[in-house]
Amino acid sequence: MSIAELFESGERKQDKGHFRNLVLIARADGGVSEEEQGLLTKVGRRLGLTTEQIKDISDNPNRYPVTPPSGKEERIERFVQLCEMVTVDGDVAEREKQIIGRISIALGFTEDGFEELFHQVTTAFMNGSSRTEIIEKLTK
Repeated sequence: MSIAELFESGERKQDKGHFRNLVLIARADGGVSEEEQGLLTKVGRRLGLTTEQIKDISDNPNRYPVTPPSGKEERIERFVQLCEMVTVDGDVAEREKQIIGRISIALGFTEDGFEELFHQVTTAFMNGSSRTEIIEKLTK
């Protein structure tokens, strides 16, 4: 661990932990498709991660702890991004759903509410809704 990593902000740690979750979901069905890799790169850059950080987290996801955000809107945004990763290749694998189920509890969602929310968000993506549209609908 570098000195810079010791003094990282909580938000930066949250971003790396979130990216780690996306990597785990992308890998859940046995490999990372071209569409999943494209989304990982896009989200990594949006989170402000360097190319080296994206590669390191992708290669070593278990070295990065998950620090969930405290705000409801940010938790919803993270959940929606996770569902976007699941649907980007057009196939929702059961293993991916299981991983998101565990992550959603860490994000503060209930086990009971997960099934309905997961179905709602993945169906919206499969029907062509954008991430922004879905987030707006869920945060109203």
